Amino acid sequence: WGNRDYDVNLLIGDKAWDNAGQLWFNIVNLDGFLGDRVLVNWSWMPYLDVRARRYRFRILNGAVSRYFQFALVTASGTRVPYHLVANDGNIMEHAIRFPNAESPDLPVQAIAERLDIVVDFRQVAPGTKLYLVNLLEHTDGRLPNRIIPLADVMSGAYQGDPAVGKVMEFRVTAYSGVDRSMNPALYE
Repeated sequence: WGNRDYDVNLLIGDKAWDNAGQLWFNIVNLDGFLGDRVLVNWSWMPYLDVRARRYRFRILNGAVSRYFQFALVTASGTRVPYHLVANDGNIMEHAIRFPNAESPDLPVQAIAERLDIVVDFRQVAPGTKLYLVNLLEHTDGRLPNRIIPLADVMSGAYQGDPAVGKVMEFRVTAYSGVDRSMNPALYE
């Protein structure tokens, strides 16, 4: 799953399958190819047990044509705070807290772009499930169409692009160890 126990790579991309269940790609589609399932590290709808401590997630857009915009939320749709600490492999001069006054969610992530976030799961009660949710709709492979409101995604009211919605679950467990990682809140 990643570099170390608390430093986790997340390769996220959309894929499609044919009627025989084989991975499928249209090589002659010049408008961009979209899959109907979002995979994380080649798994569909995965979950990760996380301890109640800080984790760094290195999120890479591994899609062919799809852009993403991710929110991190509880089952009820409440946004969970985290810090953006790097982009495309570059450590940022200052960590950026999300949600913030300018944006509740991560910036739009284009193809092959990476965003690194630090999530402090100590703020979340053990037994809680959190979700990484894609909010960016595509109607074709050229460019994203629009950002879908989080409330519509979480309530099930949105029924369009199948790649919009929950892509990964985090299951918070207790942690009795000492978290020696750097606190990004000290570097905002």
